Amino acid sequence: MKKIYFLSLTVLAIALSAFRANAQTNYTKQIIFVNGGDFGNADDFVTVASYDPETQTTTEFATIYTQSVQDVIINDGYAYVAAQDSIVKLNIDTYEKVASVAASGINQLSTDGNVLTASIWYPATENYVRIFSLDDLSLITNIEGISGEAAGILINDGIALVAVPGGWGSTTGKIAAIDIVENTLLSEDDYGDFYAGIGYFAYYNDIVFSFMKTAWGDSTAKVASFDNEGNVLAETTFTNAVLANGTGQLQDKYYVELNNGIAAYDMISDEMNMIVDPQPASIAASTIDTVNNVIYLTTTDFFSSGDGFIYDLDGTQTGLFDAGISAQAIAVDYRLNSGADRIADKTIISLFPNPATDIINIKTENDFNIQRINIVDGMGNLVYNGNASNSIDISNLNPGVYFMNIMGSNSRTSSRFIKN
Repeated sequence: MKKIYFLSLTVLAIALSAFRANAQTNYTKQIIFVNGGDFGNADDFVTVASYDPETQTTTEFATIYTQSVQDVIINDGYAYVAAQDSIVKLNIDTYEKVASVAASGINQLSTDGNVLTASIWYPATENYVRIFSLDDLSLITNIEGISGEAAGILINDGIALVAVPGGWGSTTGKIAAIDIVENTLLSEDDYGDFYAGIGYFAYYNDIVFSFMKTAWGDSTAKVASFDNEGNVLAETTFTNAVLANGTGQLQDKYYVELNNGIAAYDMISDEMNMIVDPQPASIAASTIDTVNNVIYLTTTDFFSSGDGFIYDLDGTQTGLFDAGISAQAIAVDYRLNSGADRIADKTIISLFPNPATDIINIKTENDFNIQRINIVDGMGNLVYNGNASNSIDISNLNPGVYFMNIMGSNSRTSSRFIKN
């Protein structure tokens, strides 16, 4: 890899630090997920839905008349969906379709806020990276010279690093560097057999990390790191580990789907630790909400049933949501707070007594005005939903750990309690 292309990513560290410093000014408006439906039913098309974390309700708002979904990303109030043979742009304030374009073999999407970069795989046989307009999805250019099917994309400062695992049976992995301002391929380097199955990237503390998806029948997961000059720093193999898709990054942790559960890869210590236990059904998709520090995860059998789960970063399930049969793409819609629409990130609530047997009392600070309260059990089941109250009768609940979500007129907060 030519050194200059990795060096341009140093700006990303500054950008990520700035986001973390201003994280308290952001809130999660909704979770957008895209459902591929029943794979065996040609009349069951892709649908797009919104989950509202505050009301805990799911609303389906769009249909895409194709059979599978690969990715969804959100930029400035719009969702961009990669669905089998097309890209669709949706306004996620009005829930209307804005634009669409044919894109056979569409795989992963990424944006720097100026253009939409897409990786392409089977059945395409050329032009494995394409640049589209964020506005109307018109094709700006095909990036020629990529040698095979492409996957994950990491963009910053006008440079895109693209994972190039190649097609089925490929025994090597490559990384392409693309100037998405000049629309030119800068380089494509073959890193050898360790990188077979290269799928996606992370970036932290001036280091690029690449994650290799585990091949069918294998049981090893591989992670590599590079310095800003493109030199390999480390190549780590985790045994008895099957690595699938990435979930997302929170500071120095990159969360991944591992062994059909969720693991946290520590980008400082180079260690992998399971967070969410393996699921009984196949994971369809996952993402991390970096404002509320929760993981959204969907499971599926691809033809009859699917579920949506919410976990905290300790791996405790805190909620459920209606996800449909095969919700294979999820993205978080972050928005900036305003005076009339904010998250009570500094609101403090006290629950007492805790543990409690019959009655649990609520005390709030910062002039928090309670409007509605709900309680979910450790399995994510809603066990109480009521209006404003400073005390709740919990005598009919079974002993265990519960989560109380308290909503105000323009803010919300939550806390945990134990029922004796």
